[in-house]
Amino acid sequence: MSNGHRLEIFGRAFDGFERSLTDQLAQLPAVDAGYQLLEIEDLQREVVEGTLATDGRADVLMLITDWLPALIQSGKILPIAHPSPDDWAPALRELQTGPDGANYGIAYHDGPMLFLYRTDLYGDEKEQRGFADRFGYPLAPPTAWSQFRDQAVWFDRPTADLRGTVLAGYPDEHNNVYDFLTHLWSRGGELIGPDGRSGLDSAAAGEAVDFLHGLWHVDRVVDPAAAAWDSVSSGVHFAAGEAAMMVNWCGFAAMSADPASPTHGRVGCAPAPGAVTMNAYWVLTVPAGARDPERSAELIRRLTTHDMDVRTALAGGSATRRDSWADPRVRALAPYYDVLEQAHQHSRSVPVDPRWPRIAAVLNEMMREVVEEAAGRTALDKAHANLNALLTQQKS
Repeated sequence: MSNGHRLEIFGRAFDGFERSLTDQLAQLPAVDAGYQLLEIEDLQREVVEGTLATDGRADVLMLITDWLPALIQSGKILPIAHPSPDDWAPALRELQTGPDGANYGIAYHDGPMLFLYRTDLYGDEKEQRGFADRFGYPLAPPTAWSQFRDQAVWFDRPTADLRGTVLAGYPDEHNNVYDFLTHLWSRGGELIGPDGRSGLDSAAAGEAVDFLHGLWHVDRVVDPAAAAWDSVSSGVHFAAGEAAMMVNWCGFAAMSADPASPTHGRVGCAPAPGAVTMNAYWVLTVPAGARDPERSAELIRRLTTHDMDVRTALAGGSATRRDSWADPRVRALAPYYDVLEQAHQHSRSVPVDPRWPRIAAVLNEMMREVVEEAAGRTALDKAHANLNALLTQQKS
């Protein structure tokens, strides 16, 4: 790579990203590059609403796929040739494909959401007998949300420092919104109807809000402190052994890989109840303001090779390449790598719509009211009206 100015990478604050980028850049001593990691809401404000992508401060941006349609439409990120598309599953290529058919990023860190559970608890004979006696069916990873609720109730033991499940309630327009969409889709609902109007007046939307409201405020199987936890914090608390199970990003199972972790060797993965999982992932992109787009693209390609992808996994992130998923070093880290290809075949993503940041803000406020104010259908009704108003405006 040619000499020149220092390349600056901006991404999300996450220990796994800090470790992986530190290690990866150390493998490229001839490349003058560094990174800055921001809290996710700050990164969104700087990139989607601000000028970070255009003012020359950033040479590479690590972005969640949710934001890409708006950034592609506004010209804030540039196309980049994909080095070897078949090395990634289709679900890890499609969300960075623009309406012009061009590729706008390369996957760096993967989801999707799966059911993560404590194998020591689910495999305990005493737990199995007690659960079957109370609920009338065997204790096993749930295939329906009603079973998920039963199991959360069964394992919720606050006085023993064990909660039924973990949710990320912090209103950052991410996991709180993803949780709602997962419930909506698995019940057959749609966020936007075929007429282009809000689908939040459906029975499925009502059931989704009722269920989440019930976990927080009726059954109370979630630590109230989780209202202030984002996705990373929720994963940390689960890895610390504070809950029996959760539906969350599968990569958080890697937090238990450390032999010193209290849940080391005790975490299993299964499909999420309802057979629908959320797909969102982090990509490396070239911002429109990059001072030398060719150098930026070359750095991205070098950070997403098989060796670098393995390093991402070893550092606590999630590998994205098929050849990494098959690598023994990666498969030994966490139980989800042997199910990722299958999980992606049943995944869905947020609408590929430049209006998504504004749509997410509507759902974010709805879920904030559900979590923080114990609102239920009233919050849903308000969100339906606000979403309808947004969707029926002139598309921008």
